[in-house]
Amino acid sequence: MEKQQINRTDGSIQEERSAKGRRIGYWPLRADCQDASGEGRHGEAESLVFSEEGAVFDGIGSAVTLPVSAETDGSRPFSLALEFQVKDGKGFLPGGLASVYSEERMEGWHLSVLTQAGVTSTQSNWRNLQFGWSTANGEDVWKDWGSPGDGRLVSALCVYGGHLYAGTFDNAIDNRGRVFRLDEAAGTWIDCGHPDESNAVYALAEFKGELYAGTMRYRASGSSIPASPNEEPGGRIFRYKGGREWELLGELPVPDNDSIGAMTVYDDRLIAMSFYPHGVFAYDEHGSCEELGAPGPEGKTRTFNLAPHQGDLYIGCNESGGVYRRKLDEPWTYCGNVPKCSQVYCFSTFHNRLLMGIWNEARMLRYEGGTEWSDYGLMDEELEVMGVSVFNGKLYGGTLPGGFVYRYNGERSWERIAVLEEQDPNIRYRRVWSMAVYSGKLFAGTLPSGKVWSLSRDPLATYDQSLADGWHKAVVTYDRQQLALYVDGQLVSEAVCEDGMIDSESLAGLPVTLGKGPQCHFSGVMREAQLFDGALTAEEITALSQKSEIIE
Repeated sequence: MEKQQINRTDGSIQEERSAKGRRIGYWPLRADCQDASGEGRHGEAESLVFSEEGAVFDGIGSAVTLPVSAETDGSRPFSLALEFQVKDGKGFLPGGLASVYSEERMEGWHLSVLTQAGVTSTQSNWRNLQFGWSTANGEDVWKDWGSPGDGRLVSALCVYGGHLYAGTFDNAIDNRGRVFRLDEAAGTWIDCGHPDESNAVYALAEFKGELYAGTMRYRASGSSIPASPNEEPGGRIFRYKGGREWELLGELPVPDNDSIGAMTVYDDRLIAMSFYPHGVFAYDEHGSCEELGAPGPEGKTRTFNLAPHQGDLYIGCNESGGVYRRKLDEPWTYCGNVPKCSQVYCFSTFHNRLLMGIWNEARMLRYEGGTEWSDYGLMDEELEVMGVSVFNGKLYGGTLPGGFVYRYNGERSWERIAVLEEQDPNIRYRRVWSMAVYSGKLFAGTLPSGKVWSLSRDPLATYDQSLADGWHKAVVTYDRQQLALYVDGQLVSEAVCEDGMIDSESLAGLPVTLGKGPQCHFSGVMREAQLFDGALTAEEITALSQKSEIIE
């Protein structure tokens, strides 16, 4: 293979990077999953429908398992290219495009599209393409990004338009809820204004390419801290217009409306939930509103959070209400509860299964269908799980009252990896409330210091823009020194692989799987998958992305 020197993004010179990779697999995925490269690496399909457009993956069990390949275990450079179209409009997460990943050890690489809802009150990530490598050797490095606006709670974190946004409660400057945008290079927060006069921006979500904020009159007594002097009601949804400008989309049509408790996108609608009064509503981008009602025997149950999972909209309840689900044209259906759960605080999809986090013990549960939930482990003697996130192949949770962060190690075991709130006997509840994956890091927001922290660990290249509808071409390269992610021919992100970080022996014997990743199976259409045994150059990737034919 030809070798050359290339300039890295940090200005240094990377030696001996492969300038051309030999194609060792080509799967058109239109009629079958046979290898058309002549290498004989034929795949095995599961729950797949083929069409002239490409292979249709159902977001539940569809996958293509390719033969085990020594070229993809980390011991040598490789590149993978494919075309895909996300189909998540009916409540399915986009999920994994390709991976060599062990669910048991939570190690390996993945090319995934991350959407996360149910992160307490917020949809923190929406169609963010990522290429990462989860290892057993990574070092946890935390960074303190300060308190946006000197607020007391970072109630929402959301990735939008290449930036990280934070919604806050009771900023010191005027006791209003505000939105801030992180200037990562400067390490500062840019004030994006206060949508209304209430004391909290409690929920954030991207919907149809725009950022939306839900406001609240937050009652701080629930967190055992002094009440805000600002008693103005919230309960409105606003669309961000740039700078510090916000435009009203709608106000929840409920008596004594004062709060938006959670937002997410489901079935081409922005779903908003009242927090103190009961009620759930579906909005289109023009502000038209359809009432979905509250769950429960009398339709009056107070609810806490929202998340789509495998075609349904799930809602977590207060008052020992447990979990319900529905489609827009169907009523709420009861999905059960567990002992010691009087509040369902968060949802997450991990390893293709729905999880919930609860109060009044910091336990995660896994949904088994019907009304059954199984134990997914307890976070020591903490009392509540709030912020929860899939981050580069692993699962993380934030807790109350300690203000701790835990990482799931498998077999219902959780490891405490950080204390993000200073321990103070005069403060009863410290919360790690919000989480989002941005710029290759896991970000977490807290109460009562109102700080944002980030965790860096294993290499993760992230595209922090949402993928538009339609076809995209993704190319990833690994040259043993870094990961690189290309979208539609453009380099969008890189991540350095430290020496000794990648253990190829841990992936020996694991196949490449198309349509599956750490979070869940892919929902959409895929075609033109190609594997190369070297790291393609930028010129080769540009050529590959400009035409459907395969380079030789």
